[in-house]
Amino acid sequence: MGAGYYYFCAQLPALRPGDAPPMTLERFDALLELLPEPDAAYIRTCGFPVSREAAFPAGSAGARFRAFEYALRGEIAGRRGAGRDALPPETGTIGGIAEAVNAAASAEDPLERERRIDAIRWRLLDDIAAAEPFGREAAACYRMQLALAIRSDRRREAAGRERFAAAVDAVDGRSLE
Repeated sequence: MGAGYYYFCAQLPALRPGDAPPMTLERFDALLELLPEPDAAYIRTCGFPVSREAAFPAGSAGARFRAFEYALRGEIAGRRGAGRDALPPETGTIGGIAEAVNAAASAEDPLERERRIDAIRWRLLDDIAAAEPFGREAAACYRMQLALAIRSDRRREAAGRERFAAAVDAVDGRSLE
C-alpha cells in the first residue's frame, strides 16, 4: 500500500478494548486527508453500527465485518427466540459465532454480556487488520474499533452519571419555564 499507509497507521494512538477512546471519529476522519481520497472515502464508511447499505469493496474489512456482524446479530436473535424468518440471512454462515455468543450469554450482568459481545467484534477486527497492519484495511479496522470504543465509553458509569445529570438539568430547566 505504500509508505503513506505505514506513516498513517504508525501515528495512530493505541486503541485497546476497555480503554477510553483516544480521539473522536471526527478527528480520525480529519486525519484521513493524508490518504488517497478513494481510500479515505471507503474508510469513512466503516463504523459501528455497520451500514447494510454501504458499498464496501468485495473482500474488504468493511464487507467482512458487516457479514460477521449480521451473522452475530442473527445468533443473538436466535438465542432470544426470534423466528427463523426474522433472522438475517447471514445467520449460521460463519463458524464459531454460536459458541462465542453462548459464552457471552453466560454472564448474568447485561452490561458484561454486551462487553463480551464487543470483545468478539474486536477480535475479528484485530484478525482482519493483522493481515496487513499498515494498510487500508488496518485503517478501516481502526475506525470500526474506534467507533466500538466510543460506543462502549458511553456505557461507563461516570459517563452515564454525566448524561443522567444533564437530562435531569434539562427537565428541571423546562419545569422552571
